[in-house]
Amino acid sequence: MKILITGGSGLLGQYLNITLSKVNRILTLYNSNEGNCRQYHSVKVDLTDKEKLNDLFILFSPDIVIHTAAVSRPELCDELPEDYIIAINVTSARSLAELCEKHKAKLIFTSTDLVYHGDSVQMHSEDSKIDPISLYAKTKVMAENEIRSTFDNYIILRTSLLYGIGLNNSVNNFHNMFFSFKTNRPVRLFHDQFRTPLALSDAAKLISELIKLNIKNITLNFGGNQRISRAELGLILCDRAGFDKQLIIETSMFDIATLHKVKDVSMDTSWLQSLGLKQKSIFESIDEIVEQYS
Repeated sequence: MKILITGGSGLLGQYLNITLSKVNRILTLYNSNEGNCRQYHSVKVDLTDKEKLNDLFILFSPDIVIHTAAVSRPELCDELPEDYIIAINVTSARSLAELCEKHKAKLIFTSTDLVYHGDSVQMHSEDSKIDPISLYAKTKVMAENEIRSTFDNYIILRTSLLYGIGLNNSVNNFHNMFFSFKTNRPVRLFHDQFRTPLALSDAAKLISELIKLNIKNITLNFGGNQRISRAELGLILCDRAGFDKQLIIETSMFDIATLHKVKDVSMDTSWLQSLGLKQKSIFESIDEIVEQYS
């Protein structure tokens, strides 16, 4: 199978490169940071250049496009010009959907759990209330709608908080937390924000299984199977790795004035599981990380 990956140098993209290249032919795209893309068939490209993208579709003729590229940090979206964020996060998604329709390819798009209403009293199903409060989450909703209005050969993955060790200059909060604990440095972690985190390696594996299924025109919650706060995630890491729990400074998201306050966007992933896709537990995934990096 021929698979085109956008955001190939990002957190998830680099794990996808590793996993999907084992049994598929991939073309992985990057812009500034190369990550591990140079180890594979790769191209540096600006996703706003639709003509260049069309040329790539003609030359590579992908069966599947996995679109992970985005300005994905909500705080960075707030700092950059809004028209730039929309061009990257929304317009490029529409362009890729149009190219997929033209060239008969399936599009897998990574959206976010942050599209959901953050004050729910229960885990979100795919038809739960949509209420994005950050520009980042709003552009993901816009991109979802652009894809749906373009064609029906798509899978939208409302992706949860991804944790694990970033590769080649890509980092996330878990990455920083792990190496802070390892060097006995304290870390501030929210105790009052809840999500259903998914390990980066597990996310790549699940997507590799998802592309084998004959499904389309579907929006799925794509996360782990445990509702948890960042502080609780830190405690589990300390337990499994033998780090000092006293290094955890529990704090409230309300202590950070500039943060978009999203209390609970934990997701019910039973639909994902009904497709035969089973997530690893947080304990299993963290044990794998600890074994590899300790």
